[in-house]
Amino acid sequence: MLDYYDILGVGQDASTAQVKSAFRRLAKKFHPDIAPFKNSSGAPEGEGRRATEGAMRLLLEAYRVLSDPERRRAFDRQLRRKASEEGGFDFRAFLKARTNDPESQARLVVYDLLHDLDDEALEIYEKALSLGDFRLERYLDRGEAMDAEFCIAEAYERRDRVLKAWLHYKRLVIMEAEKPWFRYFFDVVALRFRTVLLLKLPKVLDEEDFIDRLDEATELDLPTRDLAQFYRKKAEVLLRRRETVAAIEALGRAAELEPRLAGLAALRRRAAAQRS
Repeated sequence: MLDYYDILGVGQDASTAQVKSAFRRLAKKFHPDIAPFKNSSGAPEGEGRRATEGAMRLLLEAYRVLSDPERRRAFDRQLRRKASEEGGFDFRAFLKARTNDPESQARLVVYDLLHDLDDEALEIYEKALSLGDFRLERYLDRGEAMDAEFCIAEAYERRDRVLKAWLHYKRLVIMEAEKPWFRYFFDVVALRFRTVLLLKLPKVLDEEDFIDRLDEATELDLPTRDLAQFYRKKAEVLLRRRETVAAIEALGRAAELEPRLAGLAALRRRAAAQRS
């Protein structure tokens, strides 16, 4: 398995800007239109050009993966999976037998998530919750725990257990605000959180519960545009419930955060019509 981090000469914690900088530096060295077509052993020009072109293809492949948050995360999981499989020891069987050990169960959840055993991972995770205060970050490195939390949220979302998914995404938003770890990947986390909240939760919650979730979301450390969208959605629900005064207040908060947010003018007109 190729290690794209090694190819670009960057660490696994490299930012997207660092990945781009490393690619540009190496591309100048290996680009066929720039590099001399002779290898270190003095190979003929044609052979040297082919070697240079091959190196450039690897650089491009590495850059395309590591500069894309979703593809990079999938690659990171492949690296961790490979590391967990080395040594020939049946690690899963060992962990599975230790049912009363929370740390072993936390590591089993991660192992199953890495090996696409999502149903098994969720079952183990939910059983482990009965052991008491079972939080993955108590037993795993913080970054590993946050990545596992994201995988759990994804698994719940794919199974239409959207409230559980949203709670895990929310937890990740809070953890990232406390101490950033996701970095290049956090935009994806925030997008999933926003999508579940605005598009999926309304289908499974009554309006009062949904408003409560929107209020929780407005207290989080997220971009002002996201917060404005949450207030706009709250205003829509309140207008539907004919709670006009509260809707106007929510519209005011949305406008303070993002004055040009689409849809505000139309909602103001609806609110004015209700008051008249």
